Amino acid sequence: MDLLRYPAILAWSAAALAALLAFRYRAEASRRAAALAVFGASYERLAASPALARRRLRGLLYLAALALAALAAAGPQWGVELSPVTDLKGNIVIAVDTSLSMAARDIKPSRLENARLLLRAIAEDLPDYRIGVIAFAGEAYVQCPLTTDEDAVSYFASGLTPGMLPAQGTDFSAAIETALQMLSRYGGQKVLVLITDGEDHSTVLDTALKEASAQNLRVFTIGIGTPEGELIPVTDSGGNTLEYKKDSSGHTVVSRLGEAELMKIAGTTGAAYFRYSGPDSTASEVRKAVASLDLERSKGKGRAGYKNRYQWPLALALLLLLIELLVMEKGFSFQSLPRPPWRKAAGTLLVLLLACGRTLAADGAGALARKGNSAYAKKDWSKAFEYYSRAAQKAPADRRLDLNAGDAFYRLEDYARAAELFGKAAAAPKVAPRAEYNRGNALFKSGDLNGAIGAYRAALALDPKDENARFNLQLALEQKKQNSSKNKKDKKDQKKDQQQKQDQQKQDQQKQDQDKKGGQDQQDKQKQEQDRQKQEQERKKAEAREKAKQILEMMKEKEKAAAKEPAQQLLRQAGKPPPQPRREDW
Repeated sequence: MDLLRYPAILAWSAAALAALLAFRYRAEASRRAAALAVFGASYERLAASPALARRRLRGLLYLAALALAALAAAGPQWGVELSPVTDLKGNIVIAVDTSLSMAARDIKPSRLENARLLLRAIAEDLPDYRIGVIAFAGEAYVQCPLTTDEDAVSYFASGLTPGMLPAQGTDFSAAIETALQMLSRYGGQKVLVLITDGEDHSTVLDTALKEASAQNLRVFTIGIGTPEGELIPVTDSGGNTLEYKKDSSGHTVVSRLGEAELMKIAGTTGAAYFRYSGPDSTASEVRKAVASLDLERSKGKGRAGYKNRYQWPLALALLLLLIELLVMEKGFSFQSLPRPPWRKAAGTLLVLLLACGRTLAADGAGALARKGNSAYAKKDWSKAFEYYSRAAQKAPADRRLDLNAGDAFYRLEDYARAAELFGKAAAAPKVAPRAEYNRGNALFKSGDLNGAIGAYRAALALDPKDENARFNLQLALEQKKQNSSKNKKDKKDQKKDQQQKQDQQKQDQQKQDQDKKGGQDQQDKQKQEQDRQKQEQERKKAEAREKAKQILEMMKEKEKAAAKEPAQQLLRQAGKPPPQPRREDW
């Protein structure tokens, strides 16, 4: 059985009281030596006076009260009691896509690495929930059973890697069915958080969603990736890219974020869809959405624990302080009492106790920072950033943690976030030179040469002996000069190209005008030719009409001749000559 709930507080308090006693003993010895030198043998009679004895008693009472107060702060406990417990039946399963497409690096350092950070961020601030982890691809497997142990969830999350499962592809129905099996023996609200890039190859997804709705499973979906997509790298054991994934036809595969399917899943189960925007912000949105659900609580259970007995030493300390106030050096009177000598020491003790509390609070941040340094030494940049962030939450005034977190982001090639954290760290004078130097490097990498030059100059103003900052400043100025010359040359070339383009357009316009003019002449010639042909046709038609008229006249003449021929034959038969035509003799 632990007699104290916070033994460290008692240890620090005992050390402070021992130091106070040693200081008081030396002060009393010095005062006694000085009094003996002045009063000699008469000092013994003065020391035996009742007023001095009461003064010493008050000091002892005050010191005992301080010791009892420190003991109460340490939390003494004994005996067993049953305390009522309210269990929150919130069960959350987080399913993470581990298919090969999650190795795409459109979100630095990769989609799966950000999914692991998001999983840890969600699990951190949900202490009253049972949390489980599923890894899925073409099939789904339980990576971590439902538990309230945050460290266990973080440990199993670190083992998620792309292509870790034998069956590749992405099957949402397998993840949903596995989550239903995990949650089947638990009551209350059931939540599934699906972290994926949205490329589903399932054929029975609708059936799985109907089963999820029937069992009141809310499926929150988180899309991780970009709609533009990215190639899928194939790496060796050391993480080096060998090639990029190709399909069966030999074409390079581009993996894109499929949000339509994720929105459908969330809408069907009465949940919500989130696009990944960072581990902390997305985790906060998920926690708010889960907190808005109606969760069942069960009361009346009991939990055995040691009974806290801090009231007893605290009550004794207050009683001793009351007695100390009643003990007067000159007996009971209404005159103003002299100030006890221990009160100044009590103030010193109070300051020491406060410093002790701050040291204990900072110890947790220091441990997390050391873990971050260890992960950084192993080149696990994302894990190092995680530890630095958790340490910064416990010690927000320590700007060294911002400096280290920014360094981790710099290694992850997120230069904008790194520059932001370095800027925060520059507020602390002790780390300001390094922070400004690192901020200059991050801005230089991101292409902001003006910002980098300003940061390097600030670093040199804080530390004029920083040769690295001086060298990088010269490099940034030279790069800016080259960029300026290049921009001028580009502008000149652009102006020249524009002039050539205008000249070419003018020549083309002239050619078009000439072509248009030549086309008009051609049209006139064609029109003249058409008129000539038309006149020729009209002439031929007139000749044809004239010829037809002549033929008609000839036919009429023949008809007349044919009509006269029978009469002449009759006259010849009668012996008379045929009549001759008359003519006039002029």
